[in-house]
Amino acid sequence: MSPPRVATLPFRVRGGNEPGRLDVAFHPADGPSVRGPDLRLTAGAVGTWEFRIEVEARVATGGGFFFERYGFLLSHSIQDTRPRGRDFVALQTRTDARVRLELNELNQANSPPIARIVVERGTLLPGDQLCLVVGDTSRGGPGSEVYDVTCQGRIVLSVDRSGSLAYRQLRAGEIRIHVESDPQPTLLRLLGPSITRPGEPFALHLAVYDRNHNICTQYNGAVALRDETASLIGLPSRVDFGPENAGLAIIEGVNAQAPGLIRIKAHDCQHGLSAPSNPILVQSNPESLVLWGDLHSHSWGDVSMGLMDDPTPILHPSGRHAQARGQARLDFAAPGPMAPPDQTHRPAVWEAHQAAYRANDEPGTYVPYLAGEAHPSVGGDRNVIFRDWEERHAPAWADMDHLLETYGDRQDVLLEAHVGGGPADWEAYPTAHEPVVEVASGHGSAEWILQRALRHGHRPAVIASGDTHLPLLAAPMAAHLFRGRFGNHLNIRDCAIGCGPVAAVRAPRCERHAIWDAVLSRRTYATTGARIILEVQANGHPAGSEIEIDGKPRITVTAHACAPIECIDLIRNDRALTAWRPDELDVDLEFEDDAPLSHAAYYVRLRQVDGEYAWSTPIWVDSSVGDSGSGGELPAWNQHEPVDLAAVRPNDAEPCEVQLLDYLAANEDRGHFHDITPIRIVNEVPGRAALFYAYLGGAREPIAIRWYFEFPMPRLRLDWGWGDFGARDGG
Repeated sequence: MSPPRVATLPFRVRGGNEPGRLDVAFHPADGPSVRGPDLRLTAGAVGTWEFRIEVEARVATGGGFFFERYGFLLSHSIQDTRPRGRDFVALQTRTDARVRLELNELNQANSPPIARIVVERGTLLPGDQLCLVVGDTSRGGPGSEVYDVTCQGRIVLSVDRSGSLAYRQLRAGEIRIHVESDPQPTLLRLLGPSITRPGEPFALHLAVYDRNHNICTQYNGAVALRDETASLIGLPSRVDFGPENAGLAIIEGVNAQAPGLIRIKAHDCQHGLSAPSNPILVQSNPESLVLWGDLHSHSWGDVSMGLMDDPTPILHPSGRHAQARGQARLDFAAPGPMAPPDQTHRPAVWEAHQAAYRANDEPGTYVPYLAGEAHPSVGGDRNVIFRDWEERHAPAWADMDHLLETYGDRQDVLLEAHVGGGPADWEAYPTAHEPVVEVASGHGSAEWILQRALRHGHRPAVIASGDTHLPLLAAPMAAHLFRGRFGNHLNIRDCAIGCGPVAAVRAPRCERHAIWDAVLSRRTYATTGARIILEVQANGHPAGSEIEIDGKPRITVTAHACAPIECIDLIRNDRALTAWRPDELDVDLEFEDDAPLSHAAYYVRLRQVDGEYAWSTPIWVDSSVGDSGSGGELPAWNQHEPVDLAAVRPNDAEPCEVQLLDYLAANEDRGHFHDITPIRIVNEVPGRAALFYAYLGGAREPIAIRWYFEFPMPRLRLDWGWGDFGARDGG
């Protein structure tokens, strides 16, 4: 069947060469103004935009000007109703005509936010001027924030001169936006292999990030490296960064002399930055490797959100693979277009992905996969991942029947259920089998989708993916703007975790079919980005197994973390069976279920003190001595510890309370939030934040609020429950 058409605007926008020009300036709050047809701006800078139109030919009543943006976000939603709120818009005019400003009124589900200026009475004449001010501060607002991801974008201005709703572009109506990293480095990351053999050479990837977790390309400095085990050969004591490094150094030819566990320390004294490497486990004869990848990220090809329209260096599929292989040090990745138009109209999109696949296929080192997202109208989105070369791409808007008929029974295609624009909905469209479920992405953690899958009888492999749009593929978790899932509850989307989550696959080698077979065999686990080594077994059987036993289930957990482990929860079906609070980097734990159920799924949720998570794929256990009940007397999988909000003061988050309340009053419906209570300052991978607990809405549902107060314009992140692991359905 033909895919449904994407909703279109109620007027036509075409190329053109109309008289008139658009001049754009950005006025930072703490620096000189930037002007011109090519603006170079710092990611996350706060200030005021001016979009000035010089009228050079008449525009009649009913006509006007139309703004489009591509390749970046001007804001989540510019607005003209809250003068003290962020991104407040004012229209300044020098004309005798009466004009009307429309903001986002035509922002349908699949169109970028827009502004339109309409002539209501009279005529715009040559010499008239119109100026759209975004982030106007004259009435107490804080301004507007430059998009916080390094990218290349465009602002395009078109005109309708007669009121016919046929818009044509001005000949000087396109402005290029270049968003560059913040020059101040704030984070080091040092990555090596999770498992290697003695004497086997490997590479270390050392990357430097700004506060938004873009690669800090301007970084100049020296990073000292130290291996306290003194077991590595080829490790330099120092790495010097210059302009040629652009924030990334790859150190080749390192190897370990003997079996053991190694963590390397990286330190930059000048900027006060330090970080340990991921744990590197050296084994003489490893049964399997832990390979890292991202099976759901996006690149050039989407035209529905005004974000990935152009094949810029970062968004081009070759650029995505370069990110995966470079700063992210992944073993495999599947960057693909999100909702591209039918292939017959833009064949270059899929051809570019195919060419990048061929150019990066390097068995033993890196494995690329072809993929693309499908958006059925019912049942939730699925990312379609191909094991081998695929000539044609999946129809982007296929219905679920078509999707399952075409790909559901193929062993060389995976349909990955995720939580992006349309979370998997098995109530609306039950499916017999879901091979892969994504429990974390840039939208945040979503353990609830695993619980939803188990409730429907599915037995999926658990992974995490970035669902990356504009951020770097598999960069560390960040407080990126507008990525949260509270869109129905807030005027402005919260920042979520932006990027970071990755899949771990236990496979015998870094090879296409070996990785694929490991995923189909459910030898996987998920993290929010930390390269934690996690092994969970039941009676000697690995995660992902289906087993029958005659006695009691005995669960063992081995973990080598990247930061001290705050908590490990053992979940049985939908109940929390037990918990450990080790506050250590390395643990070996064991638990015997003395009151087993006849049929149960066991999995582990691990949290580090820095906010990173890991989830194991369940083990499905049938026990001959088990009870046929539900185990309902145990606490629920998502039950948070009770907190007496009246007894938590004083604490170090209190100084941020007034700032948060002012932000909510200026930008949100303050009446939705109840009993907002400061808890403590947390120092986690996305940055330092004041943590608050509160209740939301008339149902007074518990939420956690993180207020990232160290950004030029503080950022807000919300999570359901008083945890951040995806405690409630966020779909």
